[in-house]
Amino acid sequence: MIPKKKLNIYPKNDTNIQAIIEYYFTELELNTEGAVEYLMNEKTSLELNQIQFICRKINEGYLNIFRPNLKGIIELKNLLSYSVDALTKNKTEWNGSKNRIRITQEFLDFVKQTEINIDYLEKNN
Repeated sequence: MIPKKKLNIYPKNDTNIQAIIEYYFTELELNTEGAVEYLMNEKTSLELNQIQFICRKINEGYLNIFRPNLKGIIELKNLLSYSVDALTKNKTEWNGSKNRIRITQEFLDFVKQTEINIDYLEKNN
């Protein structure tokens, strides 16, 4: 449900990922520590255009989905994990508590409701 890798035109590197993080999350109360490393080392299959899409959707859904459901300091690395699961895995593959799965489902529902070309993304990815 994320954009195709072949549509990527920019290199995936620390500088470009950091620029995306700063663009989408500077205004939010998030701990961004470790997010670049997470995306470079643990989510190696994601291209930069896919990371940008995921970050944009996290930003758009932050106040309605993540902020009300998560307490204390929220880590971007954690939000990325929820989001990557929601957008790249089948629901049967989601791991974690009932609360985590519920939040992941809420995020997936949010993306489906707010993304204009969701049918295109689902059919072509």
